[in-house]
Amino acid sequence: MHQRTVVCDGYLRHDGLWEVDARLRDTKTFSYVHFARGPLDPGAAVHDMTLRLTVDDQLTLRDIDTEMATTPLLTCQDVRPAMRDLIGIRLISGWRGVARERIGRLQSCTHLMDLMVPAITTLYQTIGMGKEPDGRNALEEAREAGTRPFYLDGCYSWRVDGPVVREFLPAFAENGPTDD
Repeated sequence: MHQRTVVCDGYLRHDGLWEVDARLRDTKTFSYVHFARGPLDPGAAVHDMTLRLTVDDQLTLRDIDTEMATTPLLTCQDVRPAMRDLIGIRLISGWRGVARERIGRLQSCTHLMDLMVPAITTLYQTIGMGKEPDGRNALEEAREAGTRPFYLDGCYSWRVDGPVVREFLPAFAENGPTDD
């Protein structure tokens, strides 16, 4: 009855910044009469929104742009400027709380805020190989950089007290349970 499509593309820009373009599109599989927009055919967009994040190497949000081609209500457009209040936050663990402090739940769009999650995940996947991967893998990049990779302690497998970090990035491993 309902389909949500989310597509995210990550880029390294010529100026060395990272960019993610994310799009959310909601459709229904049946005709219906929307209370504000009138009759809608199957496949007509209920939501069609895009979000562009521009981020530096420290994962600081340098710019954000939004487009709302289709929304259920015209007032949905009013939140677009508030999203720019997120510029300057670091897109690391805890970013959602910081975002909610800057723009409250009722001053932002639920769908744009939801779209931030896959956009930031795409950002992590985009920058994970570094700026010049040239066939190398992400672990080689992390070892050579000599600085703690941003993804450590970001999930169960990459926790610093776990076996994966002990095996593949021992310089950043902390004491924890062993498998012995």
